[in-house]
Amino acid sequence: MTHIAKGANVPVPAAPLRIAVGRHRVPGVPVVDAAALLLDPGGVVRGDADIVFHGLPAHPSGAVRHLGSGEGGGQLAEWLEVDLPQVEPAVQRVLVVGSCEGGVFGQVPGLCAQVVAADGAVLAHYDVTDASSETAFVLGEFYRREGGWKFRAVGQGYDSGLAGLATDFGVVVADAAAPMAPPRPGTVVPPDSVPLTPAASGPAAPPTSVPVPLRGVSKTASAPVPSAHAPASASMFVPSLSKPAAPASFSPVSGLPIAPSPFQGPGFLDFEPIHFSGKSGKTVTVDLPFPPGSAPVILEARVEEYQFLHVEIPGRSDDVFCTDLPDYYSRALLVPPRKGGPLKLKVGHSGTWALTVLPLSAARPITTGTVQGSGREVFLHTGPAAQLKVRATDRHNGWFQLNHHQGDAPADLRRPAEELVHAWNGRRVKEKVRLPEGPLLLVIDKSRHHWELTLDPLPVGR
Repeated sequence: MTHIAKGANVPVPAAPLRIAVGRHRVPGVPVVDAAALLLDPGGVVRGDADIVFHGLPAHPSGAVRHLGSGEGGGQLAEWLEVDLPQVEPAVQRVLVVGSCEGGVFGQVPGLCAQVVAADGAVLAHYDVTDASSETAFVLGEFYRREGGWKFRAVGQGYDSGLAGLATDFGVVVADAAAPMAPPRPGTVVPPDSVPLTPAASGPAAPPTSVPVPLRGVSKTASAPVPSAHAPASASMFVPSLSKPAAPASFSPVSGLPIAPSPFQGPGFLDFEPIHFSGKSGKTVTVDLPFPPGSAPVILEARVEEYQFLHVEIPGRSDDVFCTDLPDYYSRALLVPPRKGGPLKLKVGHSGTWALTVLPLSAARPITTGTVQGSGREVFLHTGPAAQLKVRATDRHNGWFQLNHHQGDAPADLRRPAEELVHAWNGRRVKEKVRLPEGPLLLVIDKSRHHWELTLDPLPVGR
């Protein structure tokens, strides 16, 4: 099984696949509904039939269906099915989205997306670790690439709910205050305009299929093995058997895992993600109350096409981004002005782009095991000294640089990074490096590479 980080992708077979939008079964948390959007080359739906959810459970082509929900092993899941060979040529992408009722996604424990083959093998597993105030999420997408298909972990949230998400993909959202009326021909009806909680008979099912157990979920040696007498329904969706456990504390209110963060106190900001977007060049202002000597924050960049992106802070000689983004996504450290105050970013790009400013607590935790991805990324290591195996390849002759910033004070993190791995001209990276005891930020500063990082305990005697 392949665990993928936000922005990463994996090839998938052109075959019928099932996708679970899953979460832990915890009483009192918001309800999560899953849907699929079929997008044309322009990135929009062509009509109401291109939105598949439990109110409209089957696409006319038969390529995408909503199968209903399942539970077992302490997990709940909404299941979709995508028969990739049956997807019409006019459809370039199939989005897997979720909406949240009665709360926000930050209250949903264990939110994830899992792609499963017909034989039960888990092809990709993506954990959403940075949800907060969003009420709708693009969890992932299937997209065409060089005659085949790939699945990408997107992780794009919307505070404006399913209506806001749908509007971005060409759905005409009617005025919520207007009386309900039959849609005009050609009008796309968003899923949240149809009741998502039908009568007590349960969710609508597609005419030719019902949810069935998917057995054979792969497991790692560090994960518990299910007992032989477990009921069959327990194997419908058990992502906890497919990933190593990570230490976490639990909120007594919601049961949501809370990762301890060393980045608290003076000089560290805790804020909701700030989003910017545009087409071609633009200057934006990050209007946060950065204190003098503030710790870095994280800047996430996305572009629609494989094009050069330049993001700079006017007056500085070093750039935040100055590269092509592999698979259109990267995250970098953004160091605020030493004197504090707002921060200007000058963006240069020939297409559509989006930037998101995140607090440093959004750094991705890295624990024992393997993570994969591409482009630049920011990780947080809080454990003891360990060995990191680094594998990276780039057929485009790009650079790869892995650095670390050690410490838990703003002054520590503002200092120049210490280099761990450096490669150029597309050289294949295959190295082992020693990580000191955390906390430290592990930063992929330069990369168009596809990379794989494996963290292991240090050998005895080291």
